[in-house]
Amino acid sequence: MIGTASKKVLALINSSHPIPCLAVASFAGLFAIGSGIAWDRSLLVFFVVLLQQISVGLSNDWLDYKIDLKAGRTDKPTVNGTVKVSELRAGAVAAAVLAQATAFIFGATAALVMFAMLAAGWAYNLGMKSNWTSFTPYAFGFGLIPIFVGVASTEPFWAPAWVVLAAALLGVSAHFANVLPDIKADRLTGVRSLPHILWQKISALAIAVTALSATVIVVTQSENLDSLVATIGLASNVAIVGLASLLSLRKNPPRAAFLLLILASLLNVILLMLGSSR
Repeated sequence: MIGTASKKVLALINSSHPIPCLAVASFAGLFAIGSGIAWDRSLLVFFVVLLQQISVGLSNDWLDYKIDLKAGRTDKPTVNGTVKVSELRAGAVAAAVLAQATAFIFGATAALVMFAMLAAGWAYNLGMKSNWTSFTPYAFGFGLIPIFVGVASTEPFWAPAWVVLAAALLGVSAHFANVLPDIKADRLTGVRSLPHILWQKISALAIAVTALSATVIVVTQSENLDSLVATIGLASNVAIVGLASLLSLRKNPPRAAFLLLILASLLNVILLMLGSSR
């Protein structure tokens, strides 16, 4: 039997949206390693970005409590009563403070970028998710990840513009894939983000275009990427993104489409690592 304390911990972890949290933090950590940053510092980059993502994840479930309750989202820990809204609020604020404070280890510039990353995530949760601008916090937040990694290095550098663009495109594709499974419930509660406005077919096309554009940018711009590896990577992501887009067209789009986009993003990060000129 799982004790009350264990249930509470599991509920808090679930409310943080652990898979996206770990995926984004891993993106940062792997890009740091691929950029020639030492393992210990790369691990710290991973940890700081993970804290930032936990803050955004917990604040999402905290701020969405009334909407989730209205939609009957019993899968949400706040709705089924396994965690209190006040606990999520405290956890979100604590994680944000820890992320911001720890970022100062890397210097003032890194701390400023971390503040912008937190602001993007919280802006989405505080209202931008409910209108046509919903894609911008994802694009902005994901695009800042390689910038944060660069300025967090012991020898700071600015991430190339094409890397920032690829990351931003991955963010947009992740946004569309993340929203589609909840699109019907959201519409009942008045949420009108860009995927809701465009609806399924165009949103599925947006997933394919943005995710594959990111891959094309990575394989064509990475200076040291072997041509065979680039071809295999591109072909693999065409298959993965194609499947995700097809799943997104289903009457009830499954969460698997979002997980496939995470896999495609991970493959892009690996290609970045292998083709890094640093």
